[in-house]
Amino acid sequence: MIIKKKYLKYGFYAIILLGLIYFFFFRATYPSIHTVKPIYGNPDAKVKVIEFGDLQCPACKAAEPSIKTIKEEFKNNISFQFYHFPIMQKHVYAQKAAEASECANDQGKFFEFVELGYAFSPELQTGNLKEIAKQIGLDVKNFTACLNSGAKWSEVNTDYELALAKGVQGTPTIFINGKAAPNWDVQTLRDMIKKAQ
Repeated sequence: MIIKKKYLKYGFYAIILLGLIYFFFFRATYPSIHTVKPIYGNPDAKVKVIEFGDLQCPACKAAEPSIKTIKEEFKNNISFQFYHFPIMQKHVYAQKAAEASECANDQGKFFEFVELGYAFSPELQTGNLKEIAKQIGLDVKNFTACLNSGAKWSEVNTDYELALAKGVQGTPTIFINGKAAPNWDVQTLRDMIKKAQ
């Protein structure tokens, strides 16, 4: 019994030592960077459009063509921003995909990442996130360091908390000047934007 306790004690110390070695020498490191959320369109526009989305959400993927149409049609007359609301109970890759888009934001390619993310969705495992990064021209090594570090978890969580504060219950949820759109039909969004102008 004494021998077992001795080995158990050494095993415990070995695990602690290996954990410390990994923590200080092998874990992904990434500087604490907070890149401002990008705005598509006119930052000074009277009409503010905010989408709360989940990159692994089938409805968000289906809504993406409508959102893209509205962004292009009204690009000089709206300020459009995308915020994260990953529904992790249903979409296991949503949180990491949201973090990945924030890593892309550090390299100036947030909207490009979101758009291609929807093209890959729902298959948003880490390998595909890196493939998206490669396809949009990111520095993949830097992107991977960011993604592996978990540095963007708090930014995604801040978006999530904001969504809850605004009463968001599902995705996509689109606000136009603070008013929730009843759906993501192009004509509905178009009418709301025109009325808000």
